[in-house]
Amino acid sequence: MEFALRRRNWAALAARTLAGWALGYHRLVVSGAEHLPRQGTALILPKHCAYRDILVEGIVLHRCTGRFATYVMKVGLWGVLEALGGVKVVRPKDVRRLKDHQARRDQIRQARELNKETLDYLAWLYARGELVLSHPEGMRFQRGMGPLQKEIIDHLLQVERERGLRVPLIPIGLQYESFARPGARVFVRIDAPMYTDQFADRQALMAALDQRLRQLSGWA
Repeated sequence: MEFALRRRNWAALAARTLAGWALGYHRLVVSGAEHLPRQGTALILPKHCAYRDILVEGIVLHRCTGRFATYVMKVGLWGVLEALGGVKVVRPKDVRRLKDHQARRDQIRQARELNKETLDYLAWLYARGELVLSHPEGMRFQRGMGPLQKEIIDHLLQVERERGLRVPLIPIGLQYESFARPGARVFVRIDAPMYTDQFADRQALMAALDQRLRQLSGWA
């Protein structure tokens, strides 16, 4: 299936410029920038602490590689973010508890249709050599690591099988010295790529990813 790139690079560049101004509030301390690919596809997997992570990630990625990523984001976020590189997924927790059974079935069907379209688009992005960024915890955790969600990894395994790809996974740790103090440092620690074929199964891969993110983010 063929798609058109939804991200508008001019809009993403404008947002990156504004983000750079906004994040004058923090001082970014980046290590491991050499692990970010200057070309070719990758799945970037950062720790998720706060909404501002997205600004941090976008600035670091563009500053180090001159590239933009497509962000996997929850369905409730603003539609305008899609022009900046966002694609929406419906998480199980996003499906409302409707009393009417037919209405609930309709909602689940619509969610599945949206997710299938998003996953097909992500597969196209991998094959096209684009960067995909997903927060593997699925939500924000400021005081530790949250449980990792398996869906983005399962989808990548499927894409690699079907399209004959070998996609690097790049863990990124984020650690904020302070969320409130102006000038506080944000440590962005980028690890060497991981590959799915280095592990016996998905469970081993997820365990290794969890361990790396904990170490990189100061939660080991």
